[in-house]
Amino acid sequence: MPEPGGTPHRGSSAAAKFRSTRAEPLYLRSVIGADGKVEESDSPKTRPVLDPRVNYLMVSLLQEVLRNGTATGVRARGFALPAAGKTGTSHDAWFVGFTSKLLCLVWVGLDDYKDLKLDGAQAALPVWTEFMKRAHRHRAYRDVTNFTAPDGVVSVQIDPLSGELATGACPGARNEYYLVGTQPTQFCHLHRGGTQFAGWEQPAAPAAGNAAVGAPGGRPNPVAVVAARTPGAAAQDPPPVAPPDDPKKKKKGLIDRLKGIFQ
Repeated sequence: MPEPGGTPHRGSSAAAKFRSTRAEPLYLRSVIGADGKVEESDSPKTRPVLDPRVNYLMVSLLQEVLRNGTATGVRARGFALPAAGKTGTSHDAWFVGFTSKLLCLVWVGLDDYKDLKLDGAQAALPVWTEFMKRAHRHRAYRDVTNFTAPDGVVSVQIDPLSGELATGACPGARNEYYLVGTQPTQFCHLHRGGTQFAGWEQPAAPAAGNAAVGAPGGRPNPVAVVAARTPGAAAQDPPPVAPPDDPKKKKKGLIDRLKGIFQ
């Protein structure tokens, strides 16, 4: 059942669990003797550490850093694969980012802790981008996939200024993700003016007040809204427009009236 005001996502629970699991570091996977016999072996010890829904929201925020934040230089330098990351600046310069296949952290700094006087986007990000571009040419990292939202996450279009559901009048509407039940339910109060059109995906049905228009499959579309109309009120045809008068008929009618005066 779709949740009001958004589109629920149904992802792979196995993938979501993997992304929210902590693996203890392994120093040795196995010890093999000269005769090929495994003398000792170990396997990773894992445990869940984060709700997969919360984990996905964090990944979504870090993707936005590459789209519109301090790490837009990643895209400008030609790395276009789905990725997320964060710049960091202290005395040193940092950038950490990842795809569905590979995570890489770059630190640039001085070993005496002197201030580098460069931020993460200037010093560390270019190194990270070049490394990731080359690494993802290799077979092991080539098949990058998008990050999949797990069950319990809903996406809605909002106005970034008000944080409310976007209307057709919002100039900068964008898609955001929320835990189901925490998404905004009110339409933007800053951009209520102007005509609000229904979405082209499906014809709008008459509704009382501004209402979300259903998208294919019964999913509500919070961006498309329809103008208010009284329920059951039939649309009225415009009044008929009279054809323009014939000048010849007007002239004839005037002469006839003058004749009538002198008869």
